[in-house]
Amino acid sequence: MKAPYYIVSTKVLSQELVQQFKAIGASVTQHDFINTCIQLPENLLRETIQDVVVLTSKTAVEAWVQIVDLLQLKRKQYRIYCLSEGTQKLVSTSGFTVAGKATNSALLADQILKDKNINSVTFVCGNLRRDELTNKLKTGGVTVNEIVAYNTKLSPLAVTSPIDGVLFFSPSGVDSFLSENRVGSAVAFCLGKTTAEHAQEMGFKTIRMAVAHTPAALVKSVINHYKKNSICLKTICC
Repeated sequence: MKAPYYIVSTKVLSQELVQQFKAIGASVTQHDFINTCIQLPENLLRETIQDVVVLTSKTAVEAWVQIVDLLQLKRKQYRIYCLSEGTQKLVSTSGFTVAGKATNSALLADQILKDKNINSVTFVCGNLRRDELTNKLKTGGVTVNEIVAYNTKLSPLAVTSPIDGVLFFSPSGVDSFLSENRVGSAVAFCLGKTTAEHAQEMGFKTIRMAVAHTPAALVKSVINHYKKNSICLKTICC
């Protein structure tokens, strides 16, 4: 018997999260649609790193830890502005002080701009970074020293079966998926506002955003969406 829903996750999930899809009888295909590799610049200098550091992904945190170890920097010297949930947790467990947090890059820039004592920041990012944060800070008079510390490569997969929903964890994941697949009638389940906005820009008509910036919250948004639809169909309420 065919499963009632066919879901694609653009990132491999834990087995515990995959099991949760049984609640809606969904079939799930998982694939890492993007791959990241930390590659620090060769010309890193201690003097160029500001006391305020911006990190917008867990990979950026991992790269920053390598930079700190490489240059023998003191963790307590740096104030970190980062995205909330998973990124924030990794920053804290890595021994750094979280000075500010937000759910997306634009709001994070707003947090930084509130502190009038901040004139410059170091932004640890990847080669496929988006420009919202940098542009907003520069417009607000803050100098941004970007350190491109990791590379993100698209690793798309062509899906031949009709898709009901797609889990997206980043704008790059949206781009990778669409390089081999069409939007069709699939629902885009997105982690974060930036990813949701990019999915909309790329043509997805129905978009659902997780209430928290975690894979578990994203999976829950999928289950809630299809459970609600199932109830509506059974009661002919929509």
